[in-house]
Amino acid sequence: MWLYIRQLLQLVLSPSRGWEDISAACLSPDDIRRRGLFPWLGVTALSEFFPLLYDSTLSVWVAFESAIVVAVAMFVSLYIARMFLCMTLSAHVDGTMNLNKVGTLSLYMIGIACLFRIIANIVPASLTVIHFLPLISLLILFKAIPYVGIRADSSMSFLLLAGIATIVIPMSLTALLMLVI
Repeated sequence: MWLYIRQLLQLVLSPSRGWEDISAACLSPDDIRRRGLFPWLGVTALSEFFPLLYDSTLSVWVAFESAIVVAVAMFVSLYIARMFLCMTLSAHVDGTMNLNKVGTLSLYMIGIACLFRIIANIVPASLTVIHFLPLISLLILFKAIPYVGIRADSSMSFLLLAGIATIVIPMSLTALLMLVI
């Protein structure tokens, strides 16, 4: 899990170098999922209890429900994002699409969404800047273009499709499940 967290932080701080290191690590998406994302989902769910320390209006039950919702939403978002990208990216890739790279992209971008959720839970004030953290994901996706092998003329299409898959879907699914519960 520590390698996964280190690579997530590297993607946020230096996206180009992060994708190069991820490519050099040559880990399979199954290993990344088991050893990286799934424990990271647990950390993200546990971070939902952190606001109990500074918000006296929250109850443990609400934090518990929120933890379940966030974990389920991110888990389901991972598979929806991968399926969506596999269906839509083939027309934008140079040559044949590497499904392992698409899977790895999905795993890391959902991990980035979890990282931003953790930051939002840790910061005691509702800062406006926290709500704009997902925009950093667009820069990370832009720097992933060479990693995935997207053609130069399809970079904007890739950003739109990958943004929908890895930013909009997790946020929407989380919001929808929060409304249901």
